[in-house]
Amino acid sequence: MHLDKAKRLAIFSERLAAAEPAGTFQDAMALIAATLNGVEDEFTSIEFDPAQWQSDGRMYPPHEDSARDVPGREDVTRFRSVRHNIWVSTYGAILIRTLDGEQLLDTPGRNGRKVEL
Repeated sequence: MHLDKAKRLAIFSERLAAAEPAGTFQDAMALIAATLNGVEDEFTSIEFDPAQWQSDGRMYPPHEDSARDVPGREDVTRFRSVRHNIWVSTYGAILIRTLDGEQLLDTPGRNGRKVEL
């Protein structure tokens, strides 16, 4: 079954919201990657090839080279993707917004705290 990107993004957001909260930055990044790759593997036939991210139509997890500092926040890192910003905290919280500000996900870390910008 091949779904369009908008539907896959919605499934990714739903699954991430339903997942057990992460407790650390590393756990949150692993959760994002596992969830997104699982959705892409299930709902597309596009092979995982990060070198083709600009042209293959598959969504890929945030990469280190897209990390940005958040002024005044040493506990949060922002990742810039093609159409989204993803904020991940040191305590595992995840916030995802489109570039026009629509919030797609706001999930707390294991400690119950959310990313507050």
